[in-house]
Amino acid sequence: MTTASNHEIDLLELLLKGVRIIRDNFWLILAFFIVGSALGSAYYYSSTKVYESSMVISSEILTESYSKQLVASLNRFRQEDNFHALAQQLNISEAVAEEIALLTIKSPYSNEDEVGKENDRKYLLVTVEVYSLDILDELQKSLINYFENNDYVKIRVAQKKSDYRQLIDRSEQEIKDLEELKTKINNGQLFQNAKGSIVFDLTQISTKILEISKQKLELQDELELVNSVHVIDGFKRFETPIRPKLNLNLIAGSFVGIAFVGLLLAFKSVRKLLRMEEESRKAA
Repeated sequence: MTTASNHEIDLLELLLKGVRIIRDNFWLILAFFIVGSALGSAYYYSSTKVYESSMVISSEILTESYSKQLVASLNRFRQEDNFHALAQQLNISEAVAEEIALLTIKSPYSNEDEVGKENDRKYLLVTVEVYSLDILDELQKSLINYFENNDYVKIRVAQKKSDYRQLIDRSEQEIKDLEELKTKINNGQLFQNAKGSIVFDLTQISTKILEISKQKLELQDELELVNSVHVIDGFKRFETPIRPKLNLNLIAGSFVGIAFVGLLLAFKSVRKLLRMEEESRKAA
């Protein structure tokens, strides 16, 4: 019990000593707290702001892994401050290239279980960090153009267009053949040429023509949309920067001010102890 009481007394004395230090140096602590907060605020307003925006694109050709490789090369130029090469890749001016901080691209799905094969991941989330919001519109167009004009992507687009055109031509030929067959049945030409009796259901032929016509329209729609990249939701202007953050700068500045006060008080205490020790030696 005596040992526990002694510990409680020691803690109480330490607490009272801390309170006395704060009381005796209250105005000094307050002054440096305000100065530190002011410095944090000044740093925030004087530093370069970084803004973030995202767009969602869809692509039947551009896979997530391949698109990441394309973006990685752009970021490499940015890290090397090679704005000339970055501007050439995106077909923009060097002044605009200098306003780009970072580019990222990924699937918007939260986990791999939400999609099957990588080829099914037709939606991609493109996020940019920029120093100026004024370049977002131009950057969006340049990024889409950059993705679409890749050699691999252009070859795949040409292949898909060729495949769709062949399927459309085949559908048109099938419709033409069925229409001719239907005409021959209606005018009796088919029965005149046939040696035996032939039975045809015109309803089934008409239904088949309708099915193939629908397939043809779907193929034509897909051909119109076969371009490699489509913008689902473009970049938006969000005025609040992602860094630096005002509240964090204020907190950091105030802590720096308080830490400086702590160092100053520690220095004063050490000087006082040294002076007391020197006086005690002289008195001895």
